[in-house]
This record gives sequence, C-alpha cells and structure tokens, in this order.
Amino acid sequence: MKFVCYTFEELDKQTLYEILAHRQDVFVLGRHDIYRDLDGFDQKSLHLLALDEDGRIQGYVRLLPASLHYDGCEENAFGRLSVKESVRGQGLGRELVCRGIDILLQNNECQSVRISAMAYLENFYQNIGFQRTSEVFDISGVPHVTMRYTRTRNDSKKSDGING
Repeated sequence: MKFVCYTFEELDKQTLYEILAHRQDVFVLGRHDIYRDLDGFDQKSLHLLALDEDGRIQGYVRLLPASLHYDGCEENAFGRLSVKESVRGQGLGRELVCRGIDILLQNNECQSVRISAMAYLENFYQNIGFQRTSEVFDISGVPHVTMRYTRTRNDSKKSDGING
C-alpha cells in the first residue's frame, strides 16, 4: 500500500473525483448515511490516501489542522476516515489514523487531535491512544462520542503505532 498526502491545491481533477466517489461509496451507499459531505472544509484540509499497486484508493482520511477551528474547536481533527469494504480487517484504518496523527502534529503547536467518533468505534480509537471526553450524542441518527488524542514526549519517539 502506498500512502500519499495532498493539499487541495495539489489534487488534480481525477484524484478529487476519485476521493469524492470513494467517500460516497463508503458512507452513502455502503452505510446508507445521508449527510452533507461537501461542507467547505475540503479546500482547507489535507487529504491522506492509501493507494493499491494500481493507484486505486483503498482508504482515505481528511486531516483538519487546528488553525481551521473545525467544529468550533482549537484542536487538530480528522474525519471522513474510510476504508473500502474489500480491504477491511487488515489494519488499514489504524494505519491511516496513525499516519494522519503524525501529519497533523508534525510542526504544529497544538499536540492534540479531537474527533467525533461513531460510538461503536470507541475501542478502535482507544487502542490507538484516544480518550473519550463526552457522553454519547447523536449525529444524523448515529450515536457518536467525542474523543481526544494528546501526544506526549514519549509518543514522539515511538516507531510502532503512531509513527508507523
């Protein structure tokens, strides 16, 4: 698997189209989750893609630096984490999250990441180092929890997991 990260300006039309198609396949068609995908943050975000040997998107995550104040917060964030059904269960989601955290925290004063996670994924995120910081709340009929990851000095030296 090859991992590449782009700013919006670096995306060519075809890659942008493939990202949007991937997100629609995973969220709208795969999960029947109707939501406003085009929310005005893609242009300001970083886009981390996992590509197979043929250059096809197998996984994706949108990275939102703290300076964007996404969801009104002053922390880094990520969202739209998605893995094609055919490659789930192979650690790709974890790899995308860990690489995304590294990218967000690299050369950034804010050393934490705040996400709204689907409640059923709480253990997945806890195993990476996130801590739950809220009660369960609803987003479009789906239970969510707020979770936060804060890098410690020891984390920045690790080569397993986050810096993988």
